[in-house]
Amino acid sequence: MTTSSKQYRVGMIGAGAIVQRGHIPNFQAVPNAEVVAVCDVNLARAQEAAQATGVPNAYSDYKEMLSKEGLDIVVVAVPNIYHKPMTIDALRAGANVLCEKPLALSSADALEMYGVADEVGKQLAVGTHYRYSNPVQSAKQQVDAGFFGDIYAARTLWNRRAGIPGYGSWFTNNDLAGGGSLFDIGIHAMDRALYLMGYPEPVSVSGASYAKFGPRGLGLGGWGMDKQKPTPGARFDVDDFAWGFIRFANGATLMLEVSWAAHFEDQFYTELYGTEGGAYIGSEDRMELYTNLNGQPVNIPVAVPKGGNSYGRFALDFVRYLDGEQTDIVTREQALISVKIVEGIQKSAASGKESRIA
Repeated sequence: MTTSSKQYRVGMIGAGAIVQRGHIPNFQAVPNAEVVAVCDVNLARAQEAAQATGVPNAYSDYKEMLSKEGLDIVVVAVPNIYHKPMTIDALRAGANVLCEKPLALSSADALEMYGVADEVGKQLAVGTHYRYSNPVQSAKQQVDAGFFGDIYAARTLWNRRAGIPGYGSWFTNNDLAGGGSLFDIGIHAMDRALYLMGYPEPVSVSGASYAKFGPRGLGLGGWGMDKQKPTPGARFDVDDFAWGFIRFANGATLMLEVSWAAHFEDQFYTELYGTEGGAYIGSEDRMELYTNLNGQPVNIPVAVPKGGNSYGRFALDFVRYLDGEQTDIVTREQALISVKIVEGIQKSAASGKESRIA
């Protein structure tokens, strides 16, 4: 728990996502953070979110919020295409920024964002918070203890049988989102594995992506789902299914599988394969280790704590990081690796060829 005397004024952009994901109460629970403003292009929505959570100020213009509130932290939770300009504006206004994933639509954009952060002396992080879940943290303890030996391969996936969010909204509009299931939930699944693998340097990616359900108006569901049945012809020009195979400079490999919709059961887990042991790391409280003991194969169920809030822990860790403490926050190097891999998957899927990562 942070003991800093510094008090952080927090502002949030994108009331719809902020309410859906519980960002306001998560930051309100941090002892030395105060959420003082919410912004949304729909002022009524911003006001409703503010009133429901006791936030004193609501805006429809994020630049006005930045100029008036003297913010220390800005959470950017808007359509992906706006991540870069709003993050840069917030940094230049003197705030540290926690940007929703994906951090950027390209590695060049991500580098520019971090360049501005360096220029103004502020911190920038991306909201891949599932590394803070109980199963992943339990697995990280085993990684740090050396249980796995050399982790040479991993498989991570998040598959929904029916979970296309906000059909016909920005989620399914490539001009605003830049991608579909890969950007929305694939980045979370990927971070779980890379975090446990130590974020090795990627050298190449082979990828494939599909849109087999969304264009037919099938597979709808999940958070962000429109209340009304989608109108015929509603735009869907992003992926609803993607796979990637990543090779790393140290010889390790990672298989990523993600879908918003597919004829298969819901799945969310990560597998690790090491020279001394392996693991299944589930989405909630299931985790199992695999190794040999006295020459015999053994399976070891791990008692993972139940409950907890991965984003709440992430918010606390971000503030602790600003206070100068050592935390598990997503580093610059990790964020850039993530963007490069997703960029590589998209390029490979479009070309039908392996994509090299510089």
